[in-house]
Amino acid sequence: MKFQLLLSTAITVLTFFATAKSVIAQPLAPVQTGGQSSGIVPASGDARVAAPPRARASDNVYEPTTVMATVGSEYILAGDLMPQVEIIMWLMFKDRPKEELDRHRKELEEQKKILMQNLLLQAIDSKLLFLAFKRSMKPEELEQFEERAEQIVNSAFVSSMEETLPLVKKADKQEMKRLRAKEMQIAQLCTLMVEHEVETLRELDGILRSFGSSLEHAKQSFAETTFGRQAIALDVKLNYEITHQAMLDYYYENLDDYRISEAVSFEQLAVEFKNHKTKQQAYQKICALGNSVLQGAPFENVAMSHSEGPKAKTGGKYDLIEKGDLVSEKLEAVAFELPVNRMSPVIEDEKGFYIIRVTMHRPEGKENFTEVQSEIEVAMKNQLRNEAVQTYIKKVKTHVPVWNRLEQKKP
Repeated sequence: MKFQLLLSTAITVLTFFATAKSVIAQPLAPVQTGGQSSGIVPASGDARVAAPPRARASDNVYEPTTVMATVGSEYILAGDLMPQVEIIMWLMFKDRPKEELDRHRKELEEQKKILMQNLLLQAIDSKLLFLAFKRSMKPEELEQFEERAEQIVNSAFVSSMEETLPLVKKADKQEMKRLRAKEMQIAQLCTLMVEHEVETLRELDGILRSFGSSLEHAKQSFAETTFGRQAIALDVKLNYEITHQAMLDYYYENLDDYRISEAVSFEQLAVEFKNHKTKQQAYQKICALGNSVLQGAPFENVAMSHSEGPKAKTGGKYDLIEKGDLVSEKLEAVAFELPVNRMSPVIEDEKGFYIIRVTMHRPEGKENFTEVQSEIEVAMKNQLRNEAVQTYIKKVKTHVPVWNRLEQKKP
C-alpha cells in the first residue's frame, strides 16, 4: 500500500516536470559537443556524431547513442537524458527495499518512460531558446560570447550552488518545493550532495559519474538554460503586476498546496541485525546505547559514536517526517504517538532494534495567506511568464525544424 502511494507521488512529480518548463524548471539533461565535454556548445551548431535518426518501433530509446530529437542541426541523445531519469528515480525510491522495488519493476519502468518523455520536451525547449539566443547576436558579438561564455557560466554555476546548498540542507518539504520552482537543476544537484553527505563540487562530479553524467555536463545544461533566458528577456514581457485580490483568489483556489501535513522530528539510535552474530547481541547493544543516554550522555553524541543507522553521522536526526516517509511502519507508528522529549522503548522491525526520542511534533494545518503571499506573487508571475515563453517557443519553432522521436516520425 505504501509503495502504491509512493508511485502516486511519483506521478505527481512527473507531472510537475511536464508543466514546469522554461524560466522556472530546467532539465539537468547533459549535452555534449563533438563527443567531448569541453565547454559551451559551438555557435556553428555543428551536429554531433551519433547514430542517424530512425523511427522504427524496435529502436531502444535507452541506448545512449539513440537520437531522441533534433533541433535544427543539433541532436539530443538518449544518453543526454537517461542520467537525469536515473537521478530522479533514485532520489524518489532510494529508501525502498530492493525486494520491494523488484516487485514493482514494471510500474517503475513505466514511470521512467513518462519521465523520459517529459525531460525530452524540456530539453527541446531549452535548446530552442539557446539557438534563439545565439541567432540574436551579430557574428562579432557571437565570437566575443564564445570567448567568455565558459568563464561566465562557471562563475554563475558555482555561485548558484554555494547559495543553494545551505538552503537545501535545512529545507523542509515546502521549502524544497520553492527551491525547485526557483531553480530545478541547482536544487537537485544540491540535494544529491546532501543525500551523499559531500561538500565539494569534485565530490559531486563523482556522484554524477555514477549516474552516467558529470559536473561538466551539468554546467553545459546550466549554460544553455541560462543563456536561453537572455533570448527570452529580449523578446518576452517578464514583468507583471499582480493585485492583492488576485493573489487572495489564487490562495483559496489552490488551498491544498498550502496545507501542512502532520510531521515529527526525532533522534534515533539504531542497531542492525546484519552487523551482529545473534539477535541477542544486537539487543544488548541497543539497551546499552539507551542506558548511556539515560545516564546523561548527549543523545547526538551516542548516535554519532555508536549507532548503526543511516543517519548516525548526523546524530541520528530525522527532521519533519510525514506519515508514509519511513520504510519501517513500526518505527513510524511509535514516532507519531510518542510525546515530545520522551524516549521510546526498544522498537523492533525486520532489520533491527531502535530507540527514538521525538524532538518536535507539528500538527496538521495550513499556512496563512500572509505567510505565503510573496510566494504566491512569484508563482503567479512565473505562470504568466511561462505562458509567454511557450508562445515565444512556438514562434521560434517556425524558424527552427524540430523532430521528436517520441511524438512523430522523421519526414
